[in-house]
Amino acid sequence: MKNYKEQLTHLKPILARWLFGLAVMLGLFAAFTELAEDVFFREGFSWDKPVILAIHSHTTPFLDAIMWTVTQMGETGAIVVTILAATWFSRKQKSVDTYAILISFCGATALNTLLKLLLSRPRPSLFPPLVPASGFSFPSGHVTASVATFGFLAVLLWRKKRFGWAIALLVLVLLVAFSRIYLGVHYPSDTLGSLTFASMWLIVVFVIRNWYINRSGRVVN
Repeated sequence: MKNYKEQLTHLKPILARWLFGLAVMLGLFAAFTELAEDVFFREGFSWDKPVILAIHSHTTPFLDAIMWTVTQMGETGAIVVTILAATWFSRKQKSVDTYAILISFCGATALNTLLKLLLSRPRPSLFPPLVPASGFSFPSGHVTASVATFGFLAVLLWRKKRFGWAIALLVLVLLVAFSRIYLGVHYPSDTLGSLTFASMWLIVVFVIRNWYINRSGRVVN
């Protein structure tokens, strides 16, 4: 009886984490499917245009330069950081994280491309965009790549209790999302769709990563 109670006590926090993770996953899925459904049926969002126009009304040459720099982190920056992080993990013999971050980035960007083709949403045309952009609008590839790379690293840093760095990376993801709206190449709903979709993908990546680590008995510092 005592052993049973001890096992139950040990399982409670694990079960609580799984239930919390499942609730988060279901919430993200519900939010994304609601957004994607409206985009697919061209129903639109009443808040999209007011928000993007309100942000655009505050543009200045100085902010333009800052937002251009920030938005590069969602494309070139994410690619470079993914390669550097994978190389660092490999040299530290952390093969699990080497593959995990590559799968996180490559899988997210591939799925994002498929979603763009499936939903085929035109980009905003309310004013001339401040940077060139091609292809469809929903979801934002820059934001998806940011979540896949910087979000992945933020989770690892958070687990190591390096909260400052983790929060900084999460803020960077949000800044990339904001920059895409500011520059006029995405609606707010595009970036929100990316945040929900890419977060779901990131959860899947970490569930598989953690399952593999527990199954193989590996220790990842």
